[in-house]
Amino acid sequence: MTLCSVKPWIQQAQRDGFAIGAFNANTMEQMQAIVQAAQSENAPVILQISHNALTYMGSGSALMGLRYAAAVGKVAAESVAVPVALHLDHANETEVLQAMSLGFTSVMFDGGDLPLEENLAVTQKLREIAHSAGIFIEAEVGAVPRINVSGEVTGDTELTDPDHAAAFARAAGVDALAIAIGSVHSVTEKQVLLDLERLKAIRAVVDIPLVLHGSSGVTDSHIGEGIRLGLCKVNVATQLNKGFTGMVRDKLAESPANVDPRRYLGPAREAMIAGVRERLRFFGAAGKA
Repeated sequence: MTLCSVKPWIQQAQRDGFAIGAFNANTMEQMQAIVQAAQSENAPVILQISHNALTYMGSGSALMGLRYAAAVGKVAAESVAVPVALHLDHANETEVLQAMSLGFTSVMFDGGDLPLEENLAVTQKLREIAHSAGIFIEAEVGAVPRINVSGEVTGDTELTDPDHAAAFARAAGVDALAIAIGSVHSVTEKQVLLDLERLKAIRAVVDIPLVLHGSSGVTDSHIGEGIRLGLCKVNVATQLNKGFTGMVRDKLAESPANVDPRRYLGPAREAMIAGVRERLRFFGAAGKA
């Protein structure tokens, strides 16, 4: 199947009380794993590419990384029969425009570093361009922090204010809104609890699909309750990278003399397939394609 818009699937998720999984990919093997898992579970899926993945794929050039991601993403989608959207996550204005021109079917503009009025103006401009091309667009209100390799929280922490979210969603006219309700990017253990009361308050005043970033460190009980309360798209990265990298370590430890990357990347791909399949079932997306 060719790359498609995720909009009808996220709208169905909102109506029926499940969530679409958005899974980050950094390599070809991870892209393959995501779409193959979706095929096995008969689920719509979002193949998600971050800014850091772009610079990695492009050997330091985000534009070259966009070209690689667009090309491989199209082939990955064509290899399966389930709906696959290609999403650019946490991108600036230039990257969003380039992604849309290269065939991405979903984009997220992150204008959190801009003054509010400028953030809104750029978001509105990008929304008009995206909608004219049938491309899904996501924005963010609030800020989700990150854990660095030393275990320190970095970046701003700004939980989403419900009234601010409602006003921004109305003015921006985007298709989905990412909110900050306590999750943290790059947490490797499931120990984080969401502010579910804040989520309830946001859901009461915002009628477009809501997105959870940084789900890997959130307890499954809170992710499940969050979906019940209205989260329609759940992003997953670190949890899958942990399984992928763990399998690479295991295979290299088993055969220290091995020099063939296929002997450890192949099993790592299989481990990620299993991880994505489990998340698709947990989110309630399995069987929905």
